[in-house]
Amino acid sequence: MVVFFQEWCAPWVLHAYSTVALTPNLISLVQHDFNVGTFAQFGDPSEVVRINHRTDFHDMSHLAIRQSLDAENFTDPFILMDEHTAQSHAVWWVTTTEDSEELTARWYPPVTHPGDNFTLWQSHILIQDLPYQFQLLSGGSIFLEDMIPGERYDPYDPHDPQEPPFTEGSDYATSDGARGVCRPAVINANFSEVMYTADPAITHRMGNPPPQGAVALTLEAAVLSGLVSPQPGTPYVSQWSYWFYDDPPRPGQVIRLNAEYDWDSPRWPPPGVAGRFPGPPGSLPLAGGIGRGPQGRPGQRCVRRTFGRPGLGLPGRNATRVGMIGGAAAA
Repeated sequence: MVVFFQEWCAPWVLHAYSTVALTPNLISLVQHDFNVGTFAQFGDPSEVVRINHRTDFHDMSHLAIRQSLDAENFTDPFILMDEHTAQSHAVWWVTTTEDSEELTARWYPPVTHPGDNFTLWQSHILIQDLPYQFQLLSGGSIFLEDMIPGERYDPYDPHDPQEPPFTEGSDYATSDGARGVCRPAVINANFSEVMYTADPAITHRMGNPPPQGAVALTLEAAVLSGLVSPQPGTPYVSQWSYWFYDDPPRPGQVIRLNAEYDWDSPRWPPPGVAGRFPGPPGSLPLAGGIGRGPQGRPGQRCVRRTFGRPGLGLPGRNATRVGMIGGAAAA
């Protein structure tokens, strides 16, 4: 039996607030789009969004909300919805006061108005793009100052017109659009459920020097598991996994490998269902528990990430982790 393993011990929680009233439609839209961006239908999202009901933030400026949260000792970046979110499917990613002050002092002249004491930096971004962009920034592969001035980050100026939201242009709701962004499943399979090849047409594209062999799920095992198996005549490399050993797999051996999700499999909820759930917010009937090893199981590939604070690569001070499966939550 194929066993799935969670890649993350717990998803990273991104806190969201709103300058307008939170209607059921607005909550559902944000949850849906965020779930699409995290591929939550496969049950192992790396991020969730927690929608916080703060009526005192209605009609407040972005800067005032940042300062109010700072005063409450919440100094991490946050998501901000506004009156345009329901139509634009976009939100604001507001960075930390520390990043804003340092970037303004080091690189850019301040944009201030009466009562302002520094320039707040933020990004207007499509909700479906936010999880991927968060991973890029939080993983330290992109520094905030390298992204501004430009398409992603801009100084907050309440007198400027709202710029179009940033997007990578990927269609995260389809397998082709998500290629290279959606991580493959991490699984254990029995010897009878895998096939092995030493075909140079496959292995020579898997590294330098190439491995001696590669493994993949058989078609039958892949269909039962909601995954994809390489088809004859189409040596699609990402459906094969690097085999690290000199000898081929042996009977009785348990093989760990990566496998692509089959987006058309009935095992997974379709992408269009990944947002409008029955029941109260946070009720997420996803495929998270299907066939996955229990948390803490020996040998589980479960990574507890220590992200740097977005922008400058420093440890986050109010990072929140929750033990939940799903792509969205509401508080």
